Order: sequence, then C-alpha cells, then structure tokens
Amino acid sequence: MRRIFLFFILGSVTLTLVSTIEYSFAQSSPESPIPFDNGLFIFVQTYVQNPNGELITYLASDNFTYLDIESLNSYLDIERLPTDLILTINEKKFEVITKKFSILYQAENVIASTMLGHTYDGAPIIVARFAHDGYPVMPGDTVNSVWTFIRPMD
Repeated sequence: MRRIFLFFILGSVTLTLVSTIEYSFAQSSPESPIPFDNGLFIFVQTYVQNPNGELITYLASDNFTYLDIESLNSYLDIERLPTDLILTINEKKFEVITKKFSILYQAENVIASTMLGHTYDGAPIIVARFAHDGYPVMPGDTVNSVWTFIRPMD
C-alpha cells in the first residue's frame, strides 16, 4: 500500500512538472509586450563596471514593464540625429536610434529597474522602464545603459 501511495505522489509531481514546462517563461516564446507592428522595437542593455573597468553586472531586455509610446516617440523625434543608421528591409526603411547613458555612483545602492526619462510639457516623466531583480553598486561603480530603438520611417 505504501508503494502505491508513493507511486501516486511521484506520478502527480511528475505530471504537474511536465504540464507546467510549456508555460515556463524560459521555455516559451511569449508574444512581445511591444510588438514591432506597433511601430517601435526597443532593446536596452545595462552594464555595471567597477572603478577598474571590470564588468560587474550585465542585463539586457526587450520586455518592458512600463511604456508610454506617445511620449517615447516625442523623445525620439527630438533626439534623433542625421547620422542615425537607416536600414532597408524588404523595401521598407527603418531608423535605428541608439542612446547611451552613464551614471557614476558615489554611494552603495541597489538598482531595481532601468528607466528612460524625458521632459514633456516642462515636467520630467518616465517613458520606458524594465524591472529586474536588481544589482548592487558600490562607490566608484559606473552604470551604463545603451538603448536601441528601431522604428519605421514614414
């Protein structure tokens, strides 16, 4: 009787694990929260370097927890440069806008999100944010964020 009970428990655990694998974030390819046909693709890379220039942390994402498309497009209209890359894919033109930001930290801290801000109607606002598990920074560490935006040209 004990063996049957153990077999039942192990079988239930195995069935539960197998049935959840397809819903695992790492195993699936969920729809992007920002589909390219929305008119914009965003990719951000964040990395931390210590005072010696050694890599401490690297994060990258195209999955955002907050996005204000209207304000972001306004920001990109202001920030784009004549030297920004233009790609042609299937006879359609896309502009690639890349922005890099660096912050030198003077005190210990834990950073739990990467955000892009913009001044809109004279007030600072957040236009894009991706949350993550966070990373520690020490005095003298530099946090660099490289934002890449791809959008179709009119």
